[in-house]
Amino acid sequence: MATVQSTLVWNRAALEKGGAEACAGDRALSDLLLLHGMVMNGGVGHVPAVLTQVEVSAAIAGFRYFGMNEVAELLRGIEFAREQDFEHLDQMYGTFIASDSTISDAFEAKLVASPEDFAPVEDEA
Repeated sequence: MATVQSTLVWNRAALEKGGAEACAGDRALSDLLLLHGMVMNGGVGHVPAVLTQVEVSAAIAGFRYFGMNEVAELLRGIEFAREQDFEHLDQMYGTFIASDSTISDAFEAKLVASPEDFAPVEDEA
C-alpha cells in the first residue's frame, strides 16, 4: 500500500531521475522506470532503439536491485536480439511484470527493508 513517503520517492525517481541527492535505491528505481516506460510505450524492441547501452545496463541493475532477476536476465543482451525475437521478449516481460504493481510492490518492500538506500523526502502535506 502506497504511503506518502513511497509516493514522493516514486515520483522523484520518475520525474527527477531520483533527485539531486539520489541514493542507490533512488537511482535504481529511476533507471528501472525509464526502461519500463519504453517497454510499455513500444515493446521490448523499442528499448535498444531509444536507450543507450549504459541506460539499459543501469536498468538491468535496477531490476536486480529490486529482486526482479528474471527480468534482468531477459533484458541482458537485448541490443543483440533479432527483430523476430521481440514478440517473445514482450510476452516474457509481460509474464514477469504482469502489471505496474509488480514494480511498485517490489519498490515498497525495498523501501521498508532498506530506507537508508533512498534519500529522505519532505512531506508536502
